Amino acid sequence: MKAGIATLGLLAGLLDGVQAQYVATDHIRVFLFGQTSYFSEVAVDVRNNTCLSLDNNLIDGKVQSVLVGGHNIWDVYQRNDEWYCILYDNFDCTGSEASMITVAGGTNNLATAGWGNRVHGLRCINDDPA
Repeated sequence: MKAGIATLGLLAGLLDGVQAQYVATDHIRVFLFGQTSYFSEVAVDVRNNTCLSLDNNLIDGKVQSVLVGGHNIWDVYQRNDEWYCILYDNFDCTGSEASMITVAGGTNNLATAGWGNRVHGLRCINDDPA
């Protein structure tokens, strides 16, 4: 019985460590889902205020939804940081407001915003990198 409890404690600690890898002061992991969610998935690590082009990435132009800083909605909603991401319809992360969409809360179903299949680049920003 004690071994089972110890194993559960170890597993919980490992899961916390995995979650900590998703969010740091200098980078954040973003999960991009294409087609119907979870049939096509790519995880990318984005450095603070750096453009990440999806050129030569299998999910380029297929992104339908996004999770920032966690692999599931519950983990994303439990985050307590100042990260947000801007998705672009070009590879250079440039342009007017018409060429970008901001994901402030960490989750977004892009099709409902008219952005299905438009994502080609992303930039994530940590407003509190200290």
